[in-house]
Amino acid sequence: PSTNLFAYSLPVFGGELHSFSDGDMSLPLDAVFYDIEGDDRQKIIDAAGISGNTWRRPVNVNLLEIGERKILFDVGSGMNFLPSLGKLPIALEAADISVGDITDVVFTHAHPDHIWGILDDFDDLLMPDAAYYISRDEWNFWDSDKAMTAMPAGREIFAVGAKTRFDLLRDQISLFKYGEEILPGIEAINTGGYTPGHASMLIHNSEGSVLIAGDALTNSVISFKHPEWHDPADMDRAKAASSRKRLLDRLAVDKIKIAATHLPEPGFGRVEATKSAWRYVSADS
Repeated sequence: PSTNLFAYSLPVFGGELHSFSDGDMSLPLDAVFYDIEGDDRQKIIDAAGISGNTWRRPVNVNLLEIGERKILFDVGSGMNFLPSLGKLPIALEAADISVGDITDVVFTHAHPDHIWGILDDFDDLLMPDAAYYISRDEWNFWDSDKAMTAMPAGREIFAVGAKTRFDLLRDQISLFKYGEEILPGIEAINTGGYTPGHASMLIHNSEGSVLIAGDALTNSVISFKHPEWHDPADMDRAKAASSRKRLLDRLAVDKIKIAATHLPEPGFGRVEATKSAWRYVSADS
C-alpha cells in the first residue's frame, strides 16, 4: 500500500491543488481486462507496467486551497470498503489540515472509494459543517430503487452504501446540472456513462484550466490509447466510451491539465494527441 500520503501540490490560480493518497486497491487482471483478447491484452498489460495477476490502482484525492476555501473533490472510502483504503484523514492530518476546515465537498460520483469516506468512526458526518455538491443525475440514480437492480452481482453494496450516505447528506447537499458553475471558477463537465451522472470539474480562469477528472480516465495507458475499451465499472458502455473520447480531445486541444483519482500517484498530468489516439504525460515527467 502507498505510504506517500501528501503526494504533490500544484499552484493553481492564486491557490494550490493538492493530491493526497487514500491508499490503493488491488484488482484481479481477469476482471479488469476481461474484454481484451490475444496479443493486445499482454501488450497493454506490459505497457501499463503490470506484473503478476493483480493491478494495483491508487486512489488519489484532491484538495483545492484558494482564498478562504478548502474544497475537497471526493472523500475516499473510509474504513468500511477495503482495508488498504481509508487513509485520507491521516494524510490530511499529516499536512496539518483539519477535516473541520473543509468548507466544500464536491463529488464526481457515488462509488465507494469516492463517497464512503464522509462517515467517521461513529457513522456521523466526518465534515458536518461543509457544503456538499453532486450532480442531479447521479443523486437521482443512487437515491432510487433502480440502483440496486442495476448493480452487477457482488456490487449490490455499492447501492446500499450510497443510499446510506445520501440519507445523511439529504438536508445539506446541493444538486447541480452539467455546465453549471458549482463554485466560483469551478464548472461541472459531463462525463456520464461510467455512472449515470458522473461529473468532472473544470477549474479555470484567465491563467488556464485544470480538470478534476474523477473516474473519467482510470488507466494511464488504456484510457488514452484505447478509450473505446471498457472499464469494468462502465454502467453505460457506449456513453462512457464517447465521454472519454470527447474529454480527451478537449484536454489535448485546450491544453488542460488533469488530476485523476486512479492515474499513477500523484495523478497530475496532461494529455497529448498522437496519430491514432492520445497519451498521458505525468506532471513528474
